[in-house]
Amino acid sequence: MLVTLIAALAGDRVIGEASGRIPWDHPRDRAHFRARTAGRWLLVGRRTYLEMEGWFGDRTPIVLTRDPAFRPFSPGHRIAGSVPAALDLARANGVTELVVCGGADVYAASLPHADRLVLTRLALSLQVAEPVHFPDFASTGDWRLQSVEHWPAAAGASPARLETHVRTEK
Repeated sequence: MLVTLIAALAGDRVIGEASGRIPWDHPRDRAHFRARTAGRWLLVGRRTYLEMEGWFGDRTPIVLTRDPAFRPFSPGHRIAGSVPAALDLARANGVTELVVCGGADVYAASLPHADRLVLTRLALSLQVAEPVHFPDFASTGDWRLQSVEHWPAAAGASPARLETHVRTEK
């Protein structure tokens, strides 16, 4: 099973604020995210899951939580207590790709299991009080840039580039 991490990053790998707020709105990235995750199984942290309520549609989330009393919104949504348990659950259901959607702790815990990173690099440098960062994958030497697509600035959104990185060894 393929494990893909998908995220949008501003400068210094910022993916949001500790409050849960994402300090940008990038319509092209939002459309890309929705298209790329359509019909897929997603791994999300409990807080990210709660922030995305009503959004999942045809996607099947696995909520990563240590709270055994947590109950998802929908009976089709699943829970797991660890990344390995989530991977086992997805495999047991015949999933061919699990897409990891955050937050920061879920990205960090999933990175050792990942095969691919799909990253939107926003041309933004932000000053946020409590920034949350995507893990520093580049310094490991385990990843190779496979493709880049450049997105020009449009409709008040910054320019960006869509990068796909693949693991060199696992």
